[in-house]
Amino acid sequence: MAQNRDGEVFEVGVGQDFTITLESNPTTGYRWQLAQPLDGAVVTLVGKEFKAPDTQRLGAGGREIWTFKAVGQGKTTVEMAYLRTWEKDVPPIKLATFTVIVQ
Repeated sequence: MAQNRDGEVFEVGVGQDFTITLESNPTTGYRWQLAQPLDGAVVTLVGKEFKAPDTQRLGAGGREIWTFKAVGQGKTTVEMAYLRTWEKDVPPIKLATFTVIVQ
């Protein structure tokens, strides 16, 4: 499964699910989080999961797969931050922003 790139645009219809896939390595303590609340009139979060890599290497990273549902027409952004949730006042080491257009 390919990783999505920062700045990518998703065009979906109302009622459709779409996924954002990002490289992740939870053994480092970092995880992807929503950086801003979603516009619930346009998209909602369905769920997220971590997929481990196909390797036996200890500490190898995998991918986080976030699934969203388009619930209403409009244009919005999904902003993601890669951070350690327990570190307060520390900026994320990565940011990714995706544009979602629901028709």
